[in-house]
Amino acid sequence: MGIKPPHGVLLEGPPGCGKTLVAKAIAGEASVPFYQMAGSEFVEVLVGVGSARIRDLFKRAKVNKPSVIFIDEIDALATRRQGIFRESKDQLYNAATQERETTLNQLLIELDGFDTGKGVIFLGATNRMDLLDPALLRPGRFDRKIRIRPPNSKGRLEILKVHSRKVKLSDTVDLSTYANNLPGWTGAKLAQLLQEAALVAVRKGHAAILQSDMDNAVDRLTVGPKRIGIELSQQGQCRRATAEVGTALTSHLLRRVENAKVERCDRVSIHPRGQTLSQVVFHRLDDEFYMFERRPQLLHRLQVLLGGRAAEEVIFGRNTSKATVSYLADASWLARKIITVWDMENPMVVHGEPSPWRKKVKFVGPRLDFEGSLYDDYDLIEPPVNFKLDDDVAKRTEELLRDMYGNTVALLHRHNAALLKTVKVLLDQKEISGDEIDLILDNYPAETPPSLVLEERNPGSLPFFEEKGAQKNELEYTMLSS
Repeated sequence: MGIKPPHGVLLEGPPGCGKTLVAKAIAGEASVPFYQMAGSEFVEVLVGVGSARIRDLFKRAKVNKPSVIFIDEIDALATRRQGIFRESKDQLYNAATQERETTLNQLLIELDGFDTGKGVIFLGATNRMDLLDPALLRPGRFDRKIRIRPPNSKGRLEILKVHSRKVKLSDTVDLSTYANNLPGWTGAKLAQLLQEAALVAVRKGHAAILQSDMDNAVDRLTVGPKRIGIELSQQGQCRRATAEVGTALTSHLLRRVENAKVERCDRVSIHPRGQTLSQVVFHRLDDEFYMFERRPQLLHRLQVLLGGRAAEEVIFGRNTSKATVSYLADASWLARKIITVWDMENPMVVHGEPSPWRKKVKFVGPRLDFEGSLYDDYDLIEPPVNFKLDDDVAKRTEELLRDMYGNTVALLHRHNAALLKTVKVLLDQKEISGDEIDLILDNYPAETPPSLVLEERNPGSLPFFEEKGAQKNELEYTMLSS
């Protein structure tokens, strides 16, 4: 067909995604000479050493062609050239900069200069593609730019399976749960998760890694280790428990009552960890639900975020606290986005978000192309379409939040007994699972008087759940011992 093989391939992606691993795999499967160096190896004190090393590297590769050259962290070598602006004495343009740019010029010539058709394929890896020189990125030098992204849930499961072979994992651990609930985690972080879980298991004296050890490891890596020095009073624990239970219970009730497509609660804890005093962990939905979120789903999620404050009002009346302030901030942000960016409110109103008359902070540096507009060139500002836009957005956001908050308070009022029971159990056990919340809702249906909970001998216990728990522990112990 007369096609030339590509000269260069640039692997780009966030740290820990496996760019160097992909290069290692290519080295293993290419069956040709493979030369590997790091970008920083070309930087030297002596003048001209960097460009000499580039020449030597390509000379060896050309002798043994076909061959592959791989340079890791290429941004250390090939950052954007800046040139001399005023005088050569300028502090920004010193001898080190000149040396780096000479090395880069040599690399550009070797990749696609006068002498072409070398039979050498060049691989580069970086997580800062924005720093690279435009001359390096042009077709003919880097014909392929491959973005190595963080894995999806299927990829995360396969990575966890690979790393789980190296540790002693119990058969009761469901790796698919962690693969689904840890979006954005790279291969390096998933490997760290299993190592951390193994450390937790050793500390607790377990024969193998259990589900509780994996949960503990996830909490340690996401939120932080348990804080020993801080001890909340009974009043402080009550406030934290009420806020977190309100959030978790709202999601369970919406799924039951309105068949809502919201995240189900996995567990709630009031153990202080890292910078937080309590945590709620949710089961993540499938990726598609987040790509094409619909208005009812977003409004249900808004109710979940308002559930903590609503629970405080149901139990303590108007005497609410700052325990739910982070949830309220997220609720305000979500409500504003529903109205402006996604424009899902009825009737539909044209909003500009961000406002067209507010100038965004731009990258300070040489221009890549003819970006910008007439307004930028003359430092003018585009006039707003609607001068009352901000006031209008604030008013509509407030109305939406007030409506959703009223619905949430009414929902929790109907299940006041279940709310009170869950708070009591959480205060007693310090941690409660989503299955236990479901059992409480089964045993304390809507319109159950809260006095029934208060009249119990031990409101913080779950006798109907302890029997199941004993059977499960016995089964787990049997499987481990066998």
